[in-house]
Amino acid sequence: MPRDRLIADLDRHVLRPWMVVAALCLVTLLISRLLLLLLDGPSPFDIWLSDNIRQPHTSQGLKLVERLAAAPGSVKGATVLILGVAAWAWLRRRDVRPGVLLIGAFVVTKASVDVLKTLLVHMMPISAPITGPKDRAFLSSHAAVAVAVFGMLVVVIWLVRRRELLLPAVAVAIAVVGAVALSVMATGDHYFVDVVSGAAVGGFWVAIFAVVADLMWRGLAAPISPPSSRELAEVGDEVVGSREGEHPDVPTRNAGHAHGDRKASI
Repeated sequence: MPRDRLIADLDRHVLRPWMVVAALCLVTLLISRLLLLLLDGPSPFDIWLSDNIRQPHTSQGLKLVERLAAAPGSVKGATVLILGVAAWAWLRRRDVRPGVLLIGAFVVTKASVDVLKTLLVHMMPISAPITGPKDRAFLSSHAAVAVAVFGMLVVVIWLVRRRELLLPAVAVAIAVVGAVALSVMATGDHYFVDVVSGAAVGGFWVAIFAVVADLMWRGLAAPISPPSSRELAEVGDEVVGSREGEHPDVPTRNAGHAHGDRKASI
């Protein structure tokens, strides 16, 4: 496919919708931040929701469940998942693209959240009733990482044309992000607005990397694994059979000529 045609298709089918998604994520982040500035803290709805979700006296079993629910959004949990998917893609298809995309989305999202937290704390400080302002800046890194990693998984499944897995992957991604959001609110680390802001950051980078992923799938073909010995033997038998069908062997052909000569002499 020519390069200009590739760019035209990208602008029409991929670039515009994903840029709309990225713009919506940025608008969501800005609106949530402006509301926090106007209210100088979380809204009454955030406080009410946090009070109803958070349990003042939780058992050890419930705390364990909360930690497990938040694990996909943690650095360790996301790293294990990314390495597992990257290893599977390489061993199964000799394809490094899923691993590269997941690692890139994870690293950039985590770095963006850390930078935004530092800037917001020093440039636009807001009172933080749950913990100190230095410990939280109304951005949930767990929610951002969960959205980035599982969002990219959905994009990769879409690009590899596994349509039967697309809807289950979307359902799993929504369930995981929801569980992470509830867990960080139940532990008292974040309000609902923190989760929305973090998810907006993760969604923004998913939209950016989705465009990059489409370019990788269009312009960089997946490496083809070498055929096995059994496949080579089957191909060899097919070639030999086709040659025998097209050109009879030499003894048979010579016998035919001899038979014809005998008839001519008679």
